[in-house]
Amino acid sequence: MPRVLLVAQETGGVGKSTVTRGLAEAVPDAPILEIESVHRLTEFKTATAANEPGGVRYFEMRATREAIEASGGKAARSELDEVINALYAVAAPTLVDIGANTSASLLGVLRDEAPELGKAGIELGLVVVVAAEAGSLADAGKLLQAARDWTGARFVVANGVRGAIDPTILERVVGDAGVTHLRAFELEDETRGVLAAGQLRGVGRLDRAGLVKQTSQAKAGRILRDLTAFRLAVMEAVKPAALWLVEEAPVAGRAGTPAGGAKRARNA
Repeated sequence: MPRVLLVAQETGGVGKSTVTRGLAEAVPDAPILEIESVHRLTEFKTATAANEPGGVRYFEMRATREAIEASGGKAARSELDEVINALYAVAAPTLVDIGANTSASLLGVLRDEAPELGKAGIELGLVVVVAAEAGSLADAGKLLQAARDWTGARFVVANGVRGAIDPTILERVVGDAGVTHLRAFELEDETRGVLAAGQLRGVGRLDRAGLVKQTSQAKAGRILRDLTAFRLAVMEAVKPAALWLVEEAPVAGRAGTPAGGAKRARNA
């Protein structure tokens, strides 16, 4: 029974794609479905077939937020048929990166489709990313509540990169979902540029000698240390969700929950 982990947030710019990248590092063989207006996960190979390990299938969303709201969500739902069909074809632990302005629409469709997906042997989980912005906290509460009855597990990653998140508000928003925290990182502009060029996947491939030629011994070492620490912190923040994704889901009618499947998350 394969599991699918949905990474969602209706508010943009809160680090959702970073969380997806961390999950992809933790579970490197997981296929990824990217539902976005702009293809962002460009460092991954493009999947040429369904369930291709480590590959990304990109589903372009063309409906604007205004069109979605004006149509009561129908503008987005009409574009999601291909995504729903792809979910029915899932045969391995899979990640779904849902773009801003699309999360609520997709979760609304999945509320109705989840029972049939369950009959097809597919279990859904949800990761919601929140930041200090009030809008992201409000949206997180709505998404978690919307998925409460049909997800096998729900997780929240509190991204402190943009500032501290009020713990009282966070506790009220997340309810019974599992919470992990990504602490704030003060990365220099040059370090951010290196990260943007290769994202998390590129951190392990960085060549110190090459960085020294571009910068200096001291700066190259600082860049490597900072990016390595950031990558590990992201992977630590997604660890509970990654472990859930690769665990063997219980089979209907069988008592108990297995300790775990044959495949485990990296660095778990």
